[in-house]
Amino acid sequence: MTLVLIALAALLIGILLLRRSQQRRQQLGLPNGDVFYQDHGGQPMPAVTLQSRVYGVRGKPDRLIRTAEGIVPVELKKSARPPARGGVYPNHLIQVLAYIVLVREHYGEDVPYGLVIYGDETARKVIPTPENLAWFAEVVQHVRSARGMEQLDRSHQQRSRCRGCGLKPNCNQSLDC
Repeated sequence: MTLVLIALAALLIGILLLRRSQQRRQQLGLPNGDVFYQDHGGQPMPAVTLQSRVYGVRGKPDRLIRTAEGIVPVELKKSARPPARGGVYPNHLIQVLAYIVLVREHYGEDVPYGLVIYGDETARKVIPTPENLAWFAEVVQHVRSARGMEQLDRSHQQRSRCRGCGLKPNCNQSLDC
C-alpha cells in the first residue's frame, strides 16, 4: 500500500511540474513544440555550431524548438533594459536573422520566425521578411568588406559597449578611459 501511495505522489508531482512548465512557456510566449537543441551547459541535447556556406557565418542559437510551422530559434538575453514597445535591438535582430538563415540551411526546414526573450519578458518575434533578409545579407557583406580595412571608426557612443569589446586593446577610439 505504501508503494502505491509513493507512486501516486510521484505521479501528482510530475503532473504539477509539467503544468507549471506549460504555464511558463505560455507566459514567455514560447510556441508549443519539442525543444531539440539547447546551448546551455549541462543540457542533454546536442548544441553544435551551425555554419552557412552561402553567407560564411556560423553560430549557436540558445534553443531550437520544432513546431508544426517549422523550427523556431530562440535567443535568450539577460538585458535589464530591453527596447521599448516590444522591439528588438538591431544587434539582436541581426543575430536572430543569422540563426534563421543557419537553421534553414543546416536542417533544410522552414523557419517561420525567431524569438528574442529579454530577461523574464514575453518573447519578441523576428520575422524573416524579404526586407529583413536583404538587410542581413547587406550587413554580412559590409562586415566582410570591413575585415579588409586597416582602420575602422567606432559606431557608437556607449562606454558599456567599449568595456566589453574584445577589440578594445587594439582600439584607438575606446570610450573606456
